[in-house]
Amino acid sequence: MSSQPSSPRGVRPSPAPSRFAASRWVALTGLAVLAGAGPVSEAAPVRAQVLPAASMSPAPSVPGPLRAEALGLLSQPNAAPDAAWRRLGPGVVPVLAALAEDTSVPDAQRMRAVTALARVETPEAGQTLQAMLEDPHRPSDVRSQAAAALGQRLGFEAVKTLRARLEDHDLRLREAVAQALGRLGGQQVREALEERLPLEDVPQVREALQQGLTLAEP
Repeated sequence: MSSQPSSPRGVRPSPAPSRFAASRWVALTGLAVLAGAGPVSEAAPVRAQVLPAASMSPAPSVPGPLRAEALGLLSQPNAAPDAAWRRLGPGVVPVLAALAEDTSVPDAQRMRAVTALARVETPEAGQTLQAMLEDPHRPSDVRSQAAAALGQRLGFEAVKTLRARLEDHDLRLREAVAQALGRLGGQQVREALEERLPLEDVPQVREALQQGLTLAEP
């Protein structure tokens, strides 16, 4: 019988690598190769590269020159001429929409931003005003101003949209819509106001409906 070599006294023989350890070694080696780092020892496991938070977050938006020009026009005591808004082009529409709800902007300029949308000659301006008017989550003052601006922008084409808002839950908006419709005038407007008048139970809105009817008289 052949004798097996014995280990020195006091030194325990190293156990044979288990299947789990071998599998772990293969996995680590494969990760290193995929990462382009070459084989690594088990003592130095592969770590995923972590990018700094600043490199993953988008750069902060910086107000552009178009916003500065729009604010300059809105800060004028008198309304800027239509030619000034036409010069800025369709790109000013989202700028004005954002300024209208920017609480850091003075209220007077915010309301002028809504009115200015009626003076931008692009379909997107009318669509933006309609969206402002119909969105119940927008501020009441913005929606009310949008009602007047939409009538200015679309004329009689705005009657259907405005008429639907005579039943809005916001009484301030109902007032603004009644007056906006009255300024448009015409038989269709008179019928809409007369139809709504007996259904309205808020005195100040009823008064606005009466005013609208007076404005709509031929």
